[in-house]
Amino acid sequence: MTFNAAVPLNSDSPSIFPAQNQTNMARLQTLLGADHQFNLSAAADDGYHNIIHMTQQAPSGALAATGRGYVKSVNGRIHDFYMDDAGREFQITPTIPIYAAVNFVGSSTAIRFGFNIASVVRNGAGDYTINFTTALPSNNYIVTGMCMRDVTTGGVIQIKPDSNYGAQVSTTSVRVLTVSLDSNTPRDMVAVFVQISGG
Repeated sequence: MTFNAAVPLNSDSPSIFPAQNQTNMARLQTLLGADHQFNLSAAADDGYHNIIHMTQQAPSGALAATGRGYVKSVNGRIHDFYMDDAGREFQITPTIPIYAAVNFVGSSTAIRFGFNIASVVRNGAGDYTINFTTALPSNNYIVTGMCMRDVTTGGVIQIKPDSNYGAQVSTTSVRVLTVSLDSNTPRDMVAVFVQISGG
């Protein structure tokens, strides 16, 4: 079935147009229905995307008041990109997902900000168990963090020492210590910032 934009020709008999038009309409339905919800009668999801197939593009330059989404090859793999109206390109994929993040007060464990954080439990000075609302896919994630102290000698954050990795790093929680740099002992900090990410 081939779409033909040239029909009907001036020389064509009107009697062949219905068949020509049916061929064209069937082709359009096939094209639109491949990636979109194509209903034969009116429905609330008319035209919704089922999937978006994107061919490689290479836009360039500024385009006033217009953003562009496209894909292109990077290191032999196809990735998603966005170009703003000034012609600046941003690579969107691949990403390392953030599973959880928290900013809390060291002494009270009051959460200033939390994403996928059920609670923070203070086990002792500078010793915290961070509990996730939704369990993570595995305990092979990355923990990054920093802390803010009330004096310039500062402090560091680390996973609680243990010879058993899974005892402190699990799919439902992670246990961390904030340690003062001057005494090398666990200490509550003014603020503790922890982010959990993985692949």
